[in-house]
Amino acid sequence: MSKSICRFMSAKNEDSTIQAVRFVYETECLTLKQPFLHPIYVFHIVTKGKATLRMGNKEYSLKRGDAFFAFPAYPYCLDADDEFEYIYISFMGSGAISRLPKCNITPENPYYSDFDFLCTMFENAIRRITPFNSSLLAEAILYYALSFFDNGENEFETDEQKNSSGIFQSIVDYVDYHYRESDISLGRLANVFSYTEKYLSSLFKKNMQIGFISYLNKLRIQYACELIQKGNMNMSEISTACGYSDYSYFSKVFKKITGHSPTEILKYLKNQ
Repeated sequence: MSKSICRFMSAKNEDSTIQAVRFVYETECLTLKQPFLHPIYVFHIVTKGKATLRMGNKEYSLKRGDAFFAFPAYPYCLDADDEFEYIYISFMGSGAISRLPKCNITPENPYYSDFDFLCTMFENAIRRITPFNSSLLAEAILYYALSFFDNGENEFETDEQKNSSGIFQSIVDYVDYHYRESDISLGRLANVFSYTEKYLSSLFKKNMQIGFISYLNKLRIQYACELIQKGNMNMSEISTACGYSDYSYFSKVFKKITGHSPTEILKYLKNQ
């Protein structure tokens, strides 16, 4: 008789702000304009055929069961054969910004092999998608896939570590909710949570591997990319909507994070 398996789940949920945007089975890769450039994150699973992924200065050979990520405003190319097909889920949110780097999922490390077990699940899911279950189904499949990218964290935290994690998660939740406000700052967080700015700064670097300003800017620029893709606002309006009072500073930050100016991204998306 087999033994039951019981594992206790952590109470925290640092990925609660990952939002699936599109769930697509792509069968006509050869007809698509390249290089590909997305305003948000994309998880791909190859289901058929072969291709070469070119991202940055590296190349990766793709076949069924291989997975790869694309990153906001980071171009890549696919040199595919006639049979090449893949399923992708595009997604965004602060959970992506915090989780992916912890799992070493970066533009320098976008490719993973031996995910054949995901193919059938993705194929079955996308064939059963409806207007009523699309959001829930896509996010459920995405979360399932991401769960296999181990971030190496110790599940058996001490009470002190759990308390520190809970405090930091409350701070992150606050930033995630207010990041579009122009006056969000370490000083404001210090007043709200009754900690010093120095301590808050150290929490971000320890838990996010990036500083508070870098995290805030990544949230804002990701949102800016989403607004650019929607095409309902001009650049000055987008800058203000993202919490920047100075458009020139917004443009500078945007190019630093994405490698492209806002107008370059807009031009590229319009030509898609």
